[in-house]
Amino acid sequence: MCCFDNADVQLAKPLLLWYPPLEPDRLTLPALDSHTGGVPDLATEVPVDHWVLLSTDQAPSEWGAPVDYPKDMRHGLRTFLPTSVVGRYYGPGHALLNGDFAIGHHELLAGDLDRITRVQPNAR
Repeated sequence: MCCFDNADVQLAKPLLLWYPPLEPDRLTLPALDSHTGGVPDLATEVPVDHWVLLSTDQAPSEWGAPVDYPKDMRHGLRTFLPTSVVGRYYGPGHALLNGDFAIGHHELLAGDLDRITRVQPNAR
């Protein structure tokens, strides 16, 4: 679980997670929200302002949008980052059922981002 204090939002850094998936054919991105400071409420809709960016080592060379990284980026970090991504923005003014984002690997490779779903931890 990650907790953020938006008082220092200008100092925020990206978060990189690397973990073996529970389901090899499904990518799940942790995204539980709690805007109260308490335990996330899984039974409610929450306002969202998320970019969901996805990549896969199995994508063909023409897949996705290429990613440019700063020339001075450490090589050790660069080896973990994708060369191309696809994504969807879930912006202000929208609310979604609290949960994680998920998509099947086949749907991701096909670029079918309409198949991104919001799943709850106990629904796996």
